Amino acid sequence: MNHPDPLPPGAIDTHVHSAPDVIERKIDDLELVAQARAAGMRAVVLKNHHNCTCGRAGILNRLFPDFRAFGGLVLNHAAGGFNCHAVDAAIRMGASHVWMPTKSAANHQTQFGGRGGLTIMNGAKLRDDVRDILRQIADADVILATGHLAPEESRILIEEALAVGVKRISVTHPEWGVTAMPVETQRTLAATGAVYFERCLVSAHPGAERGILFDTIVQQIRAVGVGSTIAATDYGMPQFDTPANGMRTYAARLRDAGFASEDIRLMFCENAARLLRLPSPPHDLAPQMVHLPSPLRRHTSQLP
Repeated sequence: MNHPDPLPPGAIDTHVHSAPDVIERKIDDLELVAQARAAGMRAVVLKNHHNCTCGRAGILNRLFPDFRAFGGLVLNHAAGGFNCHAVDAAIRMGASHVWMPTKSAANHQTQFGGRGGLTIMNGAKLRDDVRDILRQIADADVILATGHLAPEESRILIEEALAVGVKRISVTHPEWGVTAMPVETQRTLAATGAVYFERCLVSAHPGAERGILFDTIVQQIRAVGVGSTIAATDYGMPQFDTPANGMRTYAARLRDAGFASEDIRLMFCENAARLLRLPSPPHDLAPQMVHLPSPLRRHTSQLP
């Protein structure tokens, strides 16, 4: 028996990694967008742990005017950490997101046996430069994302962000073992109406570091609500499937878990569109095919 495509037209993946990058990736930017368009998706957000993706997104939007690519900046060591000048440049380049540190976060380093790393705290208080960056984000009305901060750091950050006028906030994979946020904290933050939870399929992928059971994602969605959930893949690693296929798999697994088609559309289309300030997606987006030039190199170099 044939089942209809579980991925609703107009889906948006808000968390993808593609080449060019300093580490190997499954596919490059051109392949990513071509595959997403063929799957009937309407947008992706390019994330890179080491450099700003705004310029790449801008070129993709020129090449594919019927599709939207978004870019942003992760405040890792490669960007200078909590660097207001880098944030200003990213905003002027059209950033949709500014992510707090990921692989450079003190929490990430601790979780994986490292030392040092970046924290948003100065003792019991938020760092002054982090507070300045929150004001930049508020003034430009871009999206604040929590990266790989510890859950308590994320809570403090979000409370301060709301206080200074940040209107759009995305909690990065709150289900993942490294950034696992208590459900009660998620519920409290969801009640503000400004916070979305980007629940990533990679967190439950076999072989993922600090991975979880898929049932954990299902339980958290049911506990916190579909209205604040954004389904994303966080795909891009060579050993996993492509992001477009990952989105389809994710939708199928949520359907099999009992979520209604209306709920799946909210989590894969409507909530992300609202976060990104896109108009409500049409229900009849047709898949698009495109012929591509030779793929970009999967990576440009290796980290020292």
